[in-house]
Amino acid sequence: MNQAVSPVEAGNDLMPELSLPDLTADEQTALWHQVLAHSINGLVGLTAVRQGNHPKGVIINFRYRFLNQIALNDTFRAHRNSRQPIVGRLLTDFYPTIRETTLWQIYVNVIETGQAQRLEQTYTADERDISVVQSAAPFGRDGLLLTYSETSALQHTTRRLARQTTLLNSVLNSSPNAIVVFEAVRNAHKDISDFQITLTNKQFDLLTGQASGQLNGLLLTRIYPLDDRKMGRLEQMLGTGEPIHFEEFFSAIGRWLDITLTHLNDGFVATIQDITADKQVRQQLEATVHALHRSNQNLEQFAYVASHDLQEPLRKIVSFGDVLNNHFTSEMSESASDLIRRMQISAGRMRSLVQDLLTYARLAGDTESYGLVDLNQLVATVIDDLEMTVYERKAKLTASPLPAVWGDAALLRQLFQNLLSNALKFQQKDSTGAPIPPRIVISGRVAAATELPDELALADASQAGRRFALLTVSDNGIGFNEQYLDRIFTIFQRLHGRMQYAGTGMGLAICKKVVEIHNGHITASSQEGKGATFSVYLPMM
Repeated sequence: MNQAVSPVEAGNDLMPELSLPDLTADEQTALWHQVLAHSINGLVGLTAVRQGNHPKGVIINFRYRFLNQIALNDTFRAHRNSRQPIVGRLLTDFYPTIRETTLWQIYVNVIETGQAQRLEQTYTADERDISVVQSAAPFGRDGLLLTYSETSALQHTTRRLARQTTLLNSVLNSSPNAIVVFEAVRNAHKDISDFQITLTNKQFDLLTGQASGQLNGLLLTRIYPLDDRKMGRLEQMLGTGEPIHFEEFFSAIGRWLDITLTHLNDGFVATIQDITADKQVRQQLEATVHALHRSNQNLEQFAYVASHDLQEPLRKIVSFGDVLNNHFTSEMSESASDLIRRMQISAGRMRSLVQDLLTYARLAGDTESYGLVDLNQLVATVIDDLEMTVYERKAKLTASPLPAVWGDAALLRQLFQNLLSNALKFQQKDSTGAPIPPRIVISGRVAAATELPDELALADASQAGRRFALLTVSDNGIGFNEQYLDRIFTIFQRLHGRMQYAGTGMGLAICKKVVEIHNGHITASSQEGKGATFSVYLPMM
């Protein structure tokens, strides 16, 4: 008998009884064959074999009663395609060791208790593991109906999906960006009314301070207000697939976030990057650029004044001096000739200073002109330049040893030129209105960054270990009210009229610019009528 091609193997006299009173016996048999032949599951009918064939005897085996084609094929495959008949044979003929398995006890229990059981099992056939889910149910007298289906492919797919899920979670949670998935919530008319969270990664949980999965199911409108415009953009994204990108400050967490929304199924993925630090750097950079622009404008104004208002008087002084020397030498005394000579030298030095400042304005602090500057020699040169003013005002200048600094000598000379000129110019008067001779003290020492005043404290912690040359110029002049401290360093700003005190109002502004070019700091302390002290902090090598 060729069992391999028959859709079902069974003896007609062994078919289970069917309770179908409207069908004849032949019709019931035909129906049963159709069920066996077309079932997508394996079907096996067994009859218990009891010891001594006694109804109460111990079950010692099972005999095959019927099988459908799926069960036949599986049995043949398990026994290396043996095509011998199966119906009527014992279960142990094909599975000799089955009594040693839990499966045997389950079959026996189903017969003895009349209670069906469902189980999963795995066996090896054709050098591969096969997983099946099986149902064992009693039928008739000592009958056992086994229904099973192979789940190997399903379990393989399940394991593959589990691995993919693990991989996806690993990728999501290793991302430096926060990621959250939203799914559309639709009303009865299929219109989008909201979006709800379906997945978050670890970075998003850290950003929001929530436990993993705690936000799942939360509506978007609970954490982010959606007006008609924003909802319209989201709906448009779902329709066109075009991503949305924007930056926004979230006050609830106090962070600036860079957000990209990408269409996914009936929702979207939000990829979020915390750009708070970058935003702060950008804002600082914008402020720096703005300050640089303002400084450049001031510098242009200064260059204009230097090239026109300062150079023109210098040219006249030099020209008039040349005329005196060339045409009136014989008519002048030796003292007068000496004064003209000094005037010419001073005018020449002044022209050099103006030219140096113009060069500085064009180069904007070119570090190629930097070198080690001996401030003692530099200050001595400046004092010599101011010799006539010092003599006329009967001033006394005292300078203690000063540290050397790395910088532009021409610019630093201009710094001290302006500081000392200011100290000489703003002369105090006594009760009778007579000028009080200026007393000016120039001092210097090495200072740590921690000694900088609070308003000058370094913003960069990495610079905290730097050393500074602290240079001070103190005088006994008229002083000023410290509420004008910021104003006195602003270009063209004056606290006194031109008729009272000569000058262009640029001196201290130039000082501030020179110090800033050297990455230093300048400030002052004073009281009206009690003199002033200007403190300059220049970084040392």
